[in-house]
Amino acid sequence: MSGELIETGALCLALSKKDSWKVGTVDEWNGKLGTVTCVDGERLAKLSENDINLVSEEVLQEDVDDLLNLTLLHDSTLLHVLRKRYMKDVIYTNIGAIVVALNPFNFKIPHYTDDNMPKYLSEGDHIENNLPHSWAVAHNTYFEMKNDMENQTILVSGESGAGKTEASKIVMKYLAALSCKSGDAANKEAASAVGQKINMASPPLESFGNAKTVRNDNSSRFGKFMKVKFDESGFLVGAFITKYLLEKSRIVIAANGERVYHSFYLVVRGQDPKYKLTKDSTYKSLSSGNMLTNKEFDTKEEYEEVISSLSTMGVSSDDIHSMWSGVAGVLNCLNVDFLEDGEGSTIKEDTLPYLELCCEHWSISSEEFKKLAVTTSMFIGGQWITTVLNPTKAKDGRDALVKATYDLEFGWLVDKCNTLLDCPGADGNWIGLLDIFGFEDFEVNSFEQICINLANESLQGHYNEYIFTKDMQLCRAEGIDVTEIEFPDNTECLNLISGRGGILALLDEECSLGKGSSAGFLHNVEEHHKKNQFFLKKTLAKNSFIIHHYAGSVSYDVTGVLDKNRDTLKDAYKMMMRASTDPFIAALHPEPVDNVRKVTVGGFFKEQVAALMEVINSTNPHWIRCVKPHPAKKPLHFDGIQTMKQLASSGVLGTVKIRKAGYPIRLTYDSFKVRYRVCSSDPTKDGKAIASEIFEHLNFGRGDGQLGVTIVFLKTHGYVELEKLKKKRMAVFSQRLVMQALTQISRYRVACQRKAKYVETIQSFIRCKPSEKEWRRRQYDLVKDAIIESTKRVLSCMKEEEKLRQDIHDEVEMSMANIIDSLQEGMKIVEQHWWDTKPERDEVAKNVVGDEESGERNSILHQEKDDLATLLKELEEHRLHMEDLVFEREERARQAEEERLREEAERERQLEEARRQAEREAEIQEVERRRQIALVAWEQQSKQDQLTRQRLRQEKERQLEFVRTRRVQEESSQYLKKTERQQIARQRLSYPSTGFITSPKVLEAARSPVYSPALNLSPPDLQQMSTPRKRTSAAGSPGRSSLSRASLSPEINPPNVLSIQKARLSQTRLSPCQTGSLDMVARMKKLAKDCTSADLIVSPKMELRDVRNPENPNHPRWKPPSDDTVLLPDGTAVPIDAVAMTNEDSTERRRRERRTRAEPSP
Repeated sequence: MSGELIETGALCLALSKKDSWKVGTVDEWNGKLGTVTCVDGERLAKLSENDINLVSEEVLQEDVDDLLNLTLLHDSTLLHVLRKRYMKDVIYTNIGAIVVALNPFNFKIPHYTDDNMPKYLSEGDHIENNLPHSWAVAHNTYFEMKNDMENQTILVSGESGAGKTEASKIVMKYLAALSCKSGDAANKEAASAVGQKINMASPPLESFGNAKTVRNDNSSRFGKFMKVKFDESGFLVGAFITKYLLEKSRIVIAANGERVYHSFYLVVRGQDPKYKLTKDSTYKSLSSGNMLTNKEFDTKEEYEEVISSLSTMGVSSDDIHSMWSGVAGVLNCLNVDFLEDGEGSTIKEDTLPYLELCCEHWSISSEEFKKLAVTTSMFIGGQWITTVLNPTKAKDGRDALVKATYDLEFGWLVDKCNTLLDCPGADGNWIGLLDIFGFEDFEVNSFEQICINLANESLQGHYNEYIFTKDMQLCRAEGIDVTEIEFPDNTECLNLISGRGGILALLDEECSLGKGSSAGFLHNVEEHHKKNQFFLKKTLAKNSFIIHHYAGSVSYDVTGVLDKNRDTLKDAYKMMMRASTDPFIAALHPEPVDNVRKVTVGGFFKEQVAALMEVINSTNPHWIRCVKPHPAKKPLHFDGIQTMKQLASSGVLGTVKIRKAGYPIRLTYDSFKVRYRVCSSDPTKDGKAIASEIFEHLNFGRGDGQLGVTIVFLKTHGYVELEKLKKKRMAVFSQRLVMQALTQISRYRVACQRKAKYVETIQSFIRCKPSEKEWRRRQYDLVKDAIIESTKRVLSCMKEEEKLRQDIHDEVEMSMANIIDSLQEGMKIVEQHWWDTKPERDEVAKNVVGDEESGERNSILHQEKDDLATLLKELEEHRLHMEDLVFEREERARQAEEERLREEAERERQLEEARRQAEREAEIQEVERRRQIALVAWEQQSKQDQLTRQRLRQEKERQLEFVRTRRVQEESSQYLKKTERQQIARQRLSYPSTGFITSPKVLEAARSPVYSPALNLSPPDLQQMSTPRKRTSAAGSPGRSSLSRASLSPEINPPNVLSIQKARLSQTRLSPCQTGSLDMVARMKKLAKDCTSADLIVSPKMELRDVRNPENPNHPRWKPPSDDTVLLPDGTAVPIDAVAMTNEDSTERRRRERRTRAEPSP
């Protein structure tokens, strides 16, 4: 409210910290802060203009069935109307498409008893003549489905204890009655039977899915979406139920003042000897919340009622027995406890009977359960490795088993209800009934609250879009321009939680890591979303973050969220349960699947919410918002603070925000004329003309308000300006009224003065009457005869006089009545004075009595003082004696305590020594385990290196062979090119004619030996060819060698060029020159002398393959690196967990290959 309109004495609704908005009067206002006195006497100080909402008496008297019809739509006026209606036992109120239902905690309100249901059933397609009700919602929804042939949804939400379950039952009961309203007897009977089955499903579902909480004795701890199906004629034919997020932690333990699920108490209260259960205090889970009793689901009769409901629905007696046996098994399993036994644990002896009973209920092997409870197995390095569990991990495994078993049993119950209630072949439409948990904000919020608030945030986003769209349609129908109005969107908040890279996605990512932690998850969330306007991470908050939801900011604690999000039940437990001889228990747990990524709880719930929103978006929605008006849960108790919080969390105040985003103040033209005609120059004009005149006078644009066809639309600041104008005009009008009133008062004063003069005249006449009577008596004696004669005439005069006297008497009685009233007022004043002076009189009397009592008390005190002195003396003697006794006793106790402390210290020393020994053994086992993993990795690496070296050697040989071949080919080509002339000459010599050999050069070439590098030559031939020939002189060619015809024969193979070169090179190496050898020897001696220095001696570095290297896993003192890695022979560091997983994968791959080879070919 604008501060310019606030003034002293104004009527308002003020915000109180104790009871929210309250009616009061402004006492002080300095322009910024003010003081308000409420009608109940409470004084509110330091209120800002946002804490004060000025209202008129007309606004306070408004009582509407739809809060959107309020003249001034504000949080304060909304709460005021709801409070006023609730105190009149009107608990249902509409606000647009929402029905707000305040829990009356009284089922005997006359307006809402079942006797009134026919009034609603008798109406047409839409409720118009009756009060808002859940029946009205069901009625309108049914006929919208039937007339439009479209699916509908009714969304019921609210906090625990607000009445969601009861509202759902009321809607379901009305739909069953409405579908049987018309049709023949057979259709009515069939629809009635289906409705009875649906209603009979409530006791079993509530007993297994509901529990007592601090806020509610029968709180639903799961979400439920029921599709109520109808045929083409509108008759009820079946239903299908989908559950959401059962609270698993309540299976094991309950908070103080709360209980676990009702079914656990019912199976004990049933006292069936088949289950061998004792009293409830025996079981830890039942007494974990220190609340063993409850108003609902707590008696043997209710246990029998659940069994009767299941039988009526068609569940077999064997399945009912197995279902309760599963519950009894959970109770006994939770009583099994563990003790520390070295590195592992062992089952407590006194809890073994509970384990035996649990196995008997579940029909499983007790020996196998005992083994699996304290051990676990992992597949590492191609083999199964079994490790022991400490007591904490053993308890975690036990809790995971009972949580999974109970959750699967509840899922089976829902599926069984669907099997018995569903009608798959229904060809009509359906009405979805959503009974889901409301927005939650506790002192400690964890994973469950993230999921619950995600669902509510999604529903609120859908509601915002739907209501805003309808509001804009109304504005457009009135001809209002809505292009500048912004939609209140919460999509960014939804993406923060469930989008890609959102909080749930980061949680799944952290759960997939082997070493994921809550701290790592919180760090990732902060890094990804620290710039998001809906996210906040306080510096001092080490384990929490804040999300700004539509209903308020909620702080979430990340402690334990990873365990809650994972499916922690090990496969060995699943196989144990599947081996049960009870078919019911064996079918609960699914068969473990290898190499399949498990779906997390958060991921599954996110998919459920997405599917739910897809279903809701495809229907026409209706809303029922249940509100608990007071935590005391008593009739006609109203807490404004709690109610406003629930209105905000249920989205009711979101409707107000949507209206404020557009035009929150809307008045019909008639209402506008009544309120603001004083601002018009001609009040006799119609409302639209007056509104146009005022808008033109104030220069209103689209940002201030607009005129529709039948409604005036105003923004808040436009309304403030309009109120300012009205205030100015009312000031002028008030001055005129005051002048007229003063004039009228003066007229009344003159008239009163005249009446007073008339009264004095009458009083004088009355005083003269006695003397006149005496005079007449005397005259009568004198003139008796004359009087007798004139009697008739006098009598007539007397009659007239009597009439006049009667009139005067009436006026006197009226005056006397006024005098009596004055006397009574005086008596009241005297009485009040007596009461005012009474305390003084009482004080005087009290002082007199006190003086007398004081004297008597002093005498008694003297006597008692003497007696007390004697008693004190005796007590002092007794005290000294007792101090001696106490000193002796304390000395003995001190000695005993010293002895006990020595024993305790010795025991602690022994325990510490045992613990250290256990830690050393565990460390040795861990090192050995890692050594085995490292050895496997080294073996694999060695095999891989050997294959790599072999492949490289083969490749090198192929390359050398290729180079050798090319080299031989090249040398052969060069040689043939050089010896071409010799070959030609040899060919010519083979002819018998010598006419061709005429030139000496040709003869010389023919005599030269011819050989090819491509030919191989044996060692003797090589030596023969390498020996120099004898030289002979011939005519015409001195100094040339002469070759015989046989030496030029082509059968002689020439030597290999490469062999000759190698031989020459070897000969050179074996016969060096003398100078070179001496020089080399001298240099080597000098180098050996210089290298004797210690500075130049370098020890060779041992390779990783060397067994003497401590980093080699074969070394006896090998230790795993501190960073959890393994050094492979090539120096590569690999995480040890990755090596283990790789070994498992390779082993599994080889196993599949062996199976594939073993299968026969088709």
